[in-house]
Amino acid sequence: MALGVLWAAGALAWQVLAARGGGRRDYSQRAGDPSRGILYNFTIAMQPAHKESVKNHPIEFATGLVLHAGVLTTLVGVVLLLVWPSGGLWLLALMRPLAALALLAGLCLLVRRVWSLTLRAMSVGDDYLAIAACCGLLAWVVAGQLGGQNQPGFLIYAGLLLLYLPLGKLRHAVFFFVARADLGRRLGYRGVYPPAPAETE
Repeated sequence: MALGVLWAAGALAWQVLAARGGGRRDYSQRAGDPSRGILYNFTIAMQPAHKESVKNHPIEFATGLVLHAGVLTTLVGVVLLLVWPSGGLWLLALMRPLAALALLAGLCLLVRRVWSLTLRAMSVGDDYLAIAACCGLLAWVVAGQLGGQNQPGFLIYAGLLLLYLPLGKLRHAVFFFVARADLGRRLGYRGVYPPAPAETE
């Protein structure tokens, strides 16, 4: 399990550094504040009114939010198990209702991906594996059998999930924030974010 955490952290850190393209310079003339661009991109720009896909698919968006919240909280509890076992077990037990909702959300999204001809046509094996792996982790939490003789099994499963995390779709758990921060910084530097008041009406 500890090796899984170290592998995931190290591999993702290397990928983030490599994705920056060797530190390419922005040769545009500075016209704004990069920090304001980042703040805007993580706040106002994320509101449903600014995202056409969210406006057109509000139920799917809410379902995805529940799934992501459950998975991220579970991973925090898993890492906490390594440094503070009793605290990790307490957090995972506390979040069982959220894990149950997240598991239901994940299963619904998995069925939708299989059922929809459009989604099925654009999906690859990693799309199914990622959501199935997350549902498996949530199922462990919902079952509540994380202590005693069952804990090694849970930690082995979580460790395998962490080994897979940097290799497939799940890496977006880190790259979502990295990419959004980078876009906000660049557009803030160029004075595009935040937009002028007349453009936000």
